[in-house]
Amino acid sequence: MNKFLKALNVLKPDKPLEWRTFLLISLTIWIASILGTTDEEIRNQLAVLSWLALTIAIGFRTSQPPFIIGGIPLSPWVMALSLCLMIYQKTEATRPYFALKLWPLIAACLVFILEFIRDNFKIQSPPPLVRFGFIIIFLIHINIYCWIEFSIRFQDWLENVPEIIPRQEIFKPDSAKINQEFRSSSFRRIDQG
Repeated sequence: MNKFLKALNVLKPDKPLEWRTFLLISLTIWIASILGTTDEEIRNQLAVLSWLALTIAIGFRTSQPPFIIGGIPLSPWVMALSLCLMIYQKTEATRPYFALKLWPLIAACLVFILEFIRDNFKIQSPPPLVRFGFIIIFLIHINIYCWIEFSIRFQDWLENVPEIIPRQEIFKPDSAKINQEFRSSSFRRIDQG
């Protein structure tokens, strides 16, 4: 019993808006989804709410040390990963790569939202360096999205057109045969002579 109480003290939040608060909310909703109802649709909706509260808890926790690398918190990327896992669970049958492609775009949007929250919701023109930094981050995420899209399309292309992959016999020295139509006139004279 003592160990159980110690574990509960670890989860006790120090402030109202803290990662432990959202973790407790997530656990409460999850337990309610399991024990509360037999209706499958309500269970699924409660499980989604529980996952969203867990995502917020993860976001709060990863915005604090030791999850800050070089002054940049990892929370936008970890939260985007958590949201994409939920999206993947919903779309894996119809669009299996949709969540993977959304990850960098959601992360870029979360970077913007978290900077907006950090500025206390003030809509003002940021200094040029901050604006430039956000544009760079956004363009890097767009670039990551494009590379993911390209690799998925290239993989599909290789599956649909298997002849594009080089075969071993192509690399043999005597495998190069020149088609008669495309031979130059000097080759034709040598053959005729």
